[in-house]
Amino acid sequence: MDPTSSFIKDNHRYLRTCILYEVLQEKPIFDSYKDFCKTVGQDAMNYPDFEFWYYQLYHGNKDLNYDRSADPQPKTIMDVPVGSLTKIAEYLDPVERALLRSMNKSIKAVADSFPPVFEKICVKIADENTFWSWNDKSYVCYKDVSGCTLFRNGRNCSMEKSDECYLEKGLGYLTPLLKNPNVRVNHFSLYLFDEILKTDDLLHVPFHAKSLDIYGQTTNEVVQFLSAMTPGYLESISLNGSFLGEEENFRLIFETDQFKQANIVNLDMNMSFNVADLASFSHLKKFKFHIKSINAAEDAKRIRDTISTFEEFESCELSFYRGWEGAPTREFAEALGEEIPMESFVPKMTISHSYQIPGSNKCLEFKIKDGDVWCRIEILKI
Repeated sequence: MDPTSSFIKDNHRYLRTCILYEVLQEKPIFDSYKDFCKTVGQDAMNYPDFEFWYYQLYHGNKDLNYDRSADPQPKTIMDVPVGSLTKIAEYLDPVERALLRSMNKSIKAVADSFPPVFEKICVKIADENTFWSWNDKSYVCYKDVSGCTLFRNGRNCSMEKSDECYLEKGLGYLTPLLKNPNVRVNHFSLYLFDEILKTDDLLHVPFHAKSLDIYGQTTNEVVQFLSAMTPGYLESISLNGSFLGEEENFRLIFETDQFKQANIVNLDMNMSFNVADLASFSHLKKFKFHIKSINAAEDAKRIRDTISTFEEFESCELSFYRGWEGAPTREFAEALGEEIPMESFVPKMTISHSYQIPGSNKCLEFKIKDGDVWCRIEILKI
């Protein structure tokens, strides 16, 4: 520590002289307090004491030897009646209420009397910025040379500069809310463009979301955040990411309770599965994923016969890729019993097919869509 700072800290009169200097700079009080702490040390004086002396000097009371021992004990938020606190809490946003939870049990009870329920929450974390939004409010924190700059509700609204790391600043806003065990959200989106976060850095576990959309760099990262959701409460799952060279890890998704208890699952085309993996989707109402197919004619029948046994099934979308060999659209349709003369087949056409489910009055309606190197099959139970 600077010897000068230590010398000032040990002398109350010198400390108050430093506060007088800050008053004369005519800066906002909290900025003055931060500059004061940088000069004499973070532990030199707490903010309430600084605030007292700041306003004492600001209003012309320049007695640096003033004795506060005879002053009445200042009131704090702990002295506010619960009824008044409840009224105050009505006007706070969910993040401000989340900060109240850490103060004491009475205030925590007041904050928790307003359940934080959101239609949607979105978080995007990259190596240069952090973005987050809930309902109609949005924030973005950009990295800059001196720390970061925070914008509220877009670049045209309020701005705050800080010497904090952009990620720490963003998490400072996010974690009080997302670590609140009472939070409920209908749709939660999380985009991690760099592998830098663990679930404990961001969320209360389990986290209560009905619908989840995750973008990650690795399957393990995606599975980690998927596993942080509340099984059974989570109904819809959408997973996306780069996932280069990770095929052996994709099936980790099937092992999670969240997947096993979901109703709807969409998996990005960077993930590919075999026809045999289709059995893992038998409990779902709706699903979408990419299938690797070597023999479209054989796989078409296996897909039809497998899906026809799914009791909860409502609809799905499957895609096949064959690269330069072209999409297997015609082969797939003919394997299901449709006659497609070569001369009548045109690129990007859609072929319809209906299949009566044995022992049932239901049928599967197929729409087989050609897309150059892709073949997309939409299946609907009616």
